[in-house]
Amino acid sequence: MAPYARPVSDLIESVLAAEVALGSRGAAWEAVLATVASAHGLEHDRGPDLAALEPWRRPAAIEHLGATHESLVAERQGSGTFYTPPALVAWVLDRALPVDGDPHPTVLDPACGAGHFLVAVARRLISRGLHPEEAVGLVHGVDLDPVAVAITRLRLRVLAPTAEPDVQVRDGLGDHPGAPYDVVLGNPPFLGQLRSRTATARAKGAAPRAAGLGAYTDTSAVFLRHALDLVAPGGTVALVQPLSLLAARDAAPVRSAVAAAGSVTGFWSSLAPIFSGTAVLTCVPIVSVGATQGQVATWHGPAFTAGADQALPAAEWGPLTASAAGIPVVTPRTSGTLGDIGVCTADFRDQYYGLVPFVREAGESLGAVGPGTAPLITSGLLDPAECRWGRVTTRFAKTRYAAPSVDLDALHADGSLSGWARARLVPKVLIATQGRVIEAAVDVHGAWLPSVPVLTLVTEPDRLWHALAVLLSPPVVAGAAARYLGAALAPHAIKLSAKQVAGLPLPSDLQRWDEGATLARAAQQADPAARPAALRALATVMCLAYEDDAALGWWSDRLPQHS
Repeated sequence: MAPYARPVSDLIESVLAAEVALGSRGAAWEAVLATVASAHGLEHDRGPDLAALEPWRRPAAIEHLGATHESLVAERQGSGTFYTPPALVAWVLDRALPVDGDPHPTVLDPACGAGHFLVAVARRLISRGLHPEEAVGLVHGVDLDPVAVAITRLRLRVLAPTAEPDVQVRDGLGDHPGAPYDVVLGNPPFLGQLRSRTATARAKGAAPRAAGLGAYTDTSAVFLRHALDLVAPGGTVALVQPLSLLAARDAAPVRSAVAAAGSVTGFWSSLAPIFSGTAVLTCVPIVSVGATQGQVATWHGPAFTAGADQALPAAEWGPLTASAAGIPVVTPRTSGTLGDIGVCTADFRDQYYGLVPFVREAGESLGAVGPGTAPLITSGLLDPAECRWGRVTTRFAKTRYAAPSVDLDALHADGSLSGWARARLVPKVLIATQGRVIEAAVDVHGAWLPSVPVLTLVTEPDRLWHALAVLLSPPVVAGAAARYLGAALAPHAIKLSAKQVAGLPLPSDLQRWDEGATLARAAQQADPAARPAALRALATVMCLAYEDDAALGWWSDRLPQHS
């Protein structure tokens, strides 16, 4: 088939012009599909005699139906509609439909969209010698978008004109009477929260399968969990997922279900966006249902570069892509966790919004606040062994402050946050999230109040500097970066929950740890010009305390440049 020679923008304009002429987007798409079908000899009716439809009379235009529909989907991000690049489709099919596999596999795409996966499957089966009608009869798809379903059906009919493709308007998270299938694959929608997807599905009469999953489990992960029940033993599941699958707390039951169902035999991830129109980072686990877990073959990036085979981690899957992120492998010698010497807590929206009426602009340094006020410390004010309050501006509740402080007299008079503030105004370590290293500083006098999402670690006063030394240790930071990769908004940032901070390991060499605590204090007390050298001295000693210096250079390179 000759390539389509005109810009795809002409096709988009054609649909919009047909919409104006026919009165609705639905009527426009009916006319477009009738025109395309006629161009392939599937219909005698050429569709409405509209000049606007002329771009669709070229047979090659059918290859752009999906891209045109995608561009015209209202609130595209809200619907989770992003179609899969051909290179990723091919990579998935190479593993889900191996040449030496079942020559007649039944294949389901539970969120088929405009049929990129199903059409590619049918073409691949035809190229292996199957009759077109037989190949199309082996593929099955559902989607909530009726236009996308109609496009998929038409694309499959072009391959097999006498076939009646099994592609239906239904919820992929509902029942599938044709199960079990040999392969379930595709690119389900990324909607962020199961709760919003559940509400939408219920409004359309569907019943999403969410038993045992958290309210904030991404919809794509719910599809992955559901797919495990739709495949026969020996079958394959390969669904595109957001990178957050690696470490998201609410995806943990899905990761556990995958491990219980079979073996992850292959894993691709990318730390660069590959989907046009979205910055969401993605991955694809290849799951062989019923198989015993062995080493996981890995690939990464838009070029699908092969990486090393790895063991499947027991909990978070971040290590599967850590090497692609340049995170060194560490094997520190440890003894206990931070939770053994302190308690780490997180605050939430009640504290965030509850503080808003009491935040004021203060003086220009930490010593400038009055006795009835407390500096408010945001994540942007914390660096390794440094609090930059009063020296750089920060935002809180959509307002920029030079030195935000909390009016404690007014807060205690109000009473609603009084107990919380008293519990926080103690000696502690404050820990930022979303940094390239773990950023934390000691509040020796218990004078600072944390702003969400800053974490609070309370320990005995004589252990505060020991705790800071652990948080700034290269082996600890590298281990956390690898394990929890995918949890942060940016691929190279480290995001930890309070529970995860409490689980960070303590060093086995107690004498070196004592030395590290002294150096942590010195680093925080150093002037800005001397702090980088003080941090490097601390990092060197803590690598000795953990008997692992593999991450020393990596950690040093990731330090904030202004430290």
